Amino acid sequence: MESLELSLTSLGAISRHIDKSHNELSKYLAKQIWSQQDRQCVLECLVQLLLEKEYTLLIARHLRPLILDLLERNAERIKVDVRLNHDLHERLCVALSKLLNISPDAQV
Repeated sequence: MESLELSLTSLGAISRHIDKSHNELSKYLAKQIWSQQDRQCVLECLVQLLLEKEYTLLIARHLRPLILDLLERNAERIKVDVRLNHDLHERLCVALSKLLNISPDAQV
């Protein structure tokens, strides 16, 4: 999924709507060339933003082809901690409920 080209227009639109305290994307948008680590960081930012209830639908509208990958990455984040991370689990469930109408693949 890392090889998928992310639209800079979409990332720019997302970045403009995000509160400055959550906006790590803006520093990557200023770069002309992204390293592999930069790409991983952008994906990690999107993974975290997807679980923010204010940004779930924004991310989904602009990056619909990535939704399943972002959801899977969030599920893996929850599993990494031996204990069930209830906060992240709850936020993932809320995000999923919002995404069911936008991304039918999220139902599976």
